[in-house]
Amino acid sequence: MLISLENITLHINGQHLLENTNWTIEKGQNWAIIGPTGSGKTLLARTLCHQIPLLKGRIQHYFPPRDPAFGRTQPILTLSNHTHQEFMGRFSTYHQARWQSMERDESPLVADLLTARSIVQVSPYEVNPPQPDPQRFADKLAEVTDLLKLNPLLDKHIHLLSHGESRKVFIARLLLQSPQLLILDDPLVGLDVQSRATLAAGITNLIRQQTVQVLFITTRADEIPPDVHNLLIMQDCRIAAQGDRAQLLHDPALQDLISPPPAPQRTYQGNPAFDTMVSGYTNDIAPSTLVDMQHVTVRYGQTDILHDIHWTVRQGERWALLGHNGAGKSTLLSLILADNPQAYANPVSIFGQRRGSGESIWEIKRRIGSVSPELHIYFRKTVTCLDAVCSGFFDSNGLYQRPTPDQTAAARNWLDILDMAHLAKVPFKSLSAGQQRLILLARALVNNPPLLILDEPCQGLDETHRRVFLDLLDQLCAATPLSLIYVTHYADELPAAITHHLRLENGKII
Repeated sequence: MLISLENITLHINGQHLLENTNWTIEKGQNWAIIGPTGSGKTLLARTLCHQIPLLKGRIQHYFPPRDPAFGRTQPILTLSNHTHQEFMGRFSTYHQARWQSMERDESPLVADLLTARSIVQVSPYEVNPPQPDPQRFADKLAEVTDLLKLNPLLDKHIHLLSHGESRKVFIARLLLQSPQLLILDDPLVGLDVQSRATLAAGITNLIRQQTVQVLFITTRADEIPPDVHNLLIMQDCRIAAQGDRAQLLHDPALQDLISPPPAPQRTYQGNPAFDTMVSGYTNDIAPSTLVDMQHVTVRYGQTDILHDIHWTVRQGERWALLGHNGAGKSTLLSLILADNPQAYANPVSIFGQRRGSGESIWEIKRRIGSVSPELHIYFRKTVTCLDAVCSGFFDSNGLYQRPTPDQTAAARNWLDILDMAHLAKVPFKSLSAGQQRLILLARALVNNPPLLILDEPCQGLDETHRRVFLDLLDQLCAATPLSLIYVTHYADELPAAITHHLRLENGKII
């Protein structure tokens, strides 16, 4: 036996969750947890790590002695949206200036973050702390670097990486600590097609080599590695079923939980909240050309991040912006979002005004609604869900000024449209990653922006919630002159409303 949960119950926000839960992970077993958004998957994983106090019951660990060759590390390590946020949060100061000149950058290189000194935690007060074996650590580093195809990233500064690239670096740091149980909570999110295939193959190799036991958490049944033979299904913060994966996958009574049928299309027209929101748009909300770039090149040092970009976005157009991790998508969006000062050195016009002609950053941002993985990572977590939506009126990371009654009403409207009105006063940080993403989507839409920029907006959403959101977006596009730039690595997440495609490869339009 490795871990046992014995009749546990949690008490969170006045609710009893995971009530009377029993579960055992035996030595050598690899498990997957599947369930819809908000079903308690991450909650259960955090409970395994003693991160949430129990109302009753007990959790016991039976980990064998650690291999001293890798220093002192935790027996359980977790890749999740939360732990990735914590890791990247160390570089938030650098992130705020990520688009400035990088020639004298002081943020760490990826190679610096994959050294034993960076990874192994040693107390300065300990007389004889355990030290990693240099040769074995070097061998492990070479193995992990090859596994995740990290060589092209080693000389890059951490805060300049795309979300998918930084995720791979964080996974490498976890593997270099040789945990005995590795919890992978939606590990493929944010990765392009090739990176997903590379990581999935790497996880399979880890399992087959018995290097580490794996707990794999996902909303997509087709992403579960083939060598994970044990399955636990969550529903409404309880275990709905657990046991042999092959048997559960073929149980007719469980099919709606494992692979939910396509959600019926929702009709928002006629919904008072939706109709009120649509009425806020007018046909003259923006000039006919919203974005215009001609011969745009963004260069840091001797490296071209974007090269000779020509792109025009007109009112009513809905663009899919596609490309591999590190293709230049985030840099391109930073020119539109008024975050990148290199817009002043290039012929870039936003809403009919050439950058540098006197417009303020606020004048640009108040006309754009946006969601991105970076916003999710750095967003202030202590606000309520209602306040998080209201912050969209001020483009602030959290809410620092009182919204007007009309603004509060608009925010409540969006929570109602997304069936999240009951969460208005709930702390944003207490939601699942998928629920947080929906709140940030409401934040992006609350100000009726003429341009909506959605960078991987469906991260963490199950099939039902993805369908609900895409239906909403399609009907919003049909009812308003809203323009859209939409980024995703999953073809099934593209809205039907998309009218144009732009694909980048290594900073160039292909």
